[in-house]
Amino acid sequence: MPHKTYRFPIAACGLLLALSLSCRQNEPRQSADQAAEDRKWNREQAQVDYELVQAELRLAKSTKPYMVLDVHNKELLLKLKGAVVWGYPMDIAEADSEDVLNFVERFLGNRKHLIRPLAEKHLFSASEKTPDSILAIVGEAVNVNPDLLQRLVPQRFQLLWNHGLILEVRTDAPGKSTSRFKNTFFEVRRALQKPFGESYIVVKMSPDEALTLYRASRPGLPTLIYPPR
Repeated sequence: MPHKTYRFPIAACGLLLALSLSCRQNEPRQSADQAAEDRKWNREQAQVDYELVQAELRLAKSTKPYMVLDVHNKELLLKLKGAVVWGYPMDIAEADSEDVLNFVERFLGNRKHLIRPLAEKHLFSASEKTPDSILAIVGEAVNVNPDLLQRLVPQRFQLLWNHGLILEVRTDAPGKSTSRFKNTFFEVRRALQKPFGESYIVVKMSPDEALTLYRASRPGLPTLIYPPR
């Protein structure tokens, strides 16, 4: 009887030991596979980061400003020589993550177009502006170009890049259509010139910040995008 009492626990211990050794033998293989996969992903991400840094270094060497759409940190920036001269949170409205990813992928074009020049901008609606006659008088008095005194506060405008890329900015400023004819002509022309379709995101912004962005965004403005991770 004593021998029978100890046979079951010993056998059970042997079984548990065998299972434990089997699990331990599989763990290194799984860990090695996972580590290899992590290293592969990191190398790819590092390559993307390197290419983007090199692209921005080229822009920073210039004496001209450039725009950065930092989707990863959700910021819209204007930079000069690498320094941020204006920035605003990228509050993306009416778009889900798929829309944003589609915009980023189309912008990068398989990383062949890290930098895209702004093609054009269009103001759809804005608040009343100061009359040109008054601006001319004030500009002459202070020796400043009247265009620089313009206080046309945007309600809605679009920034456009080639390949059907559109960033629309909206504010809560009261306003009215700048020109129904021009707006209709712009939209019809755009519809006829989009063989690859469109990809756009909508950003909400305060009126004053939107005014700054609208004024600074001139055709040809180099634009760089940092994708989400």
